[in-house]
Amino acid sequence: MGKIRKTVLGIALAVCVLGSSVSSCYAATSSIEVGVTATSAWGNFRYEEAGHHLKVTVYYSEKDSQGNTRIDEVSAHQFGNFISVYVSRPSPGGWQYMNGYARGFVDDVLEALSAVMHA
Repeated sequence: MGKIRKTVLGIALAVCVLGSSVSSCYAATSSIEVGVTATSAWGNFRYEEAGHHLKVTVYYSEKDSQGNTRIDEVSAHQFGNFISVYVSRPSPGGWQYMNGYARGFVDDVLEALSAVMHA
């Protein structure tokens, strides 16, 4: 009886240790949002695990009243105990946004990519 009890207790202990190890090893999730209107472009990147270098970059195209177009980007960074980063840019005088998309980076590795949004 003692040997069976020790075996069952050993198995139960092993399951508990293994179960607690697996539950703490979860994959961090991320989400990215982008918004583009004629007068502003913004992006928000969220990563559910703090302690990383987070970066969001919004790539956009804009045109002026003469029909000239240009493509550029704006980005923001967060270091340390943060789980989100946000960037926005108003359109400069005489220019209007046409479209844009965003990318989210964790420790300089691409983690999320948004769809292209049109103004």
